[in-house]
Amino acid sequence: MNKFSIVSVAAYTMFMGVMQSANAAVVLGTAQGYEAIMSGSLPVFLVVSDHDAKAGSSGEQAARIQSGFNPANITLHVKAPTTEGLTISAHVQYDTHLQGSGTQNSGLLESRVAEIQIDGDFGSVSLGKGFGIFNSSAIGDISSGLGVGWLGGGADTANATGGHIGTGYVYANFNPHITYTSPDMNGLKLKVGAINPEDPAGYDTKKVETSMPRLEGQLNYLVDYSRGELKFWTGFLYQNIQLLDKSYDYNMRGVDVGSHLDIDGFGLTLAYTDTKGIGADGLYGFNTDGGVGINDAEVKATQWYGEADYVMGKTTLGFSYGEGQQDATTTPVGKARDITNKLGMLFVHHQLTPALTVMGEIQDYRSDAQANYNAYVVGAQFDF
Repeated sequence: MNKFSIVSVAAYTMFMGVMQSANAAVVLGTAQGYEAIMSGSLPVFLVVSDHDAKAGSSGEQAARIQSGFNPANITLHVKAPTTEGLTISAHVQYDTHLQGSGTQNSGLLESRVAEIQIDGDFGSVSLGKGFGIFNSSAIGDISSGLGVGWLGGGADTANATGGHIGTGYVYANFNPHITYTSPDMNGLKLKVGAINPEDPAGYDTKKVETSMPRLEGQLNYLVDYSRGELKFWTGFLYQNIQLLDKSYDYNMRGVDVGSHLDIDGFGLTLAYTDTKGIGADGLYGFNTDGGVGINDAEVKATQWYGEADYVMGKTTLGFSYGEGQQDATTTPVGKARDITNKLGMLFVHHQLTPALTVMGEIQDYRSDAQANYNAYVVGAQFDF
């Protein structure tokens, strides 16, 4: 591709990462039928928070300029010309976090997406690394899509924040995978995939066997009508984990259901998730005990949230509330205790220009595992 011109392309939208608003993209160039396109977003937030004392801590008041649920990201897309009914494209995303990894003046650069996509009449196949399937529709809540949500690391949360993870849904995470998405069948769409399995944190990996990939799937149904739309979804997750030194194995599994209604500017989202082997924090695939840590081996947990929003021209007002809960469990390899997490958020988003959205957020967080806090957020996100 040796000829490049920068022009705007309206209505180019992709679900890359957690969730981005509908935005234009930039076409870098075309040659011999190929297209190179760039899209992304840059969110910046001022978060002022007040954290209670817990487990010997005296509590903390903090002010941080940081990323939100979405880190700053840029995605490059290259699409080959359609040949014999197949359209092949590649998508690579890089992300950076304003507050760095653990300290305020260090940066973290990561690649969340690197996949080949094959499209045809049969649907779509994706090969590589990308967003997970299970709970991915539940993560489409409006407040987190352009906001902050759970401060997982307290006042010094590093990297991206948590949205409603642990108080509404399990994080889908970004993992190597092979996935298939069916064509749209009168509003019905199926997505299934084989995804890299997780080893439990806090256990010698040489003594862990995950002989099969994790299986995930989701069924979505969309109904369009003159005054809005109605969405339904349900999904599943399943993975087996064997601990060789204990002659002990267990399953990580989950199911979820949810819906979203839009009518005359009013939106309502309801989502419920039930899991085993994933704790109340809603995390897996992270190097911390509790992110599919060994203590989560047989733990039963639920996540749910409800969200209402109203759109008035360029302004969206909303409220969301959710909870994550796990039951106490004892296994041959660890213990999990009763935990309940609760998060309520008031939010406002205003599209100042087609590319720039300003927003505010008020949080109230209560937890048996992390210090309670209140947070006040103002910020902006540039999309292209």
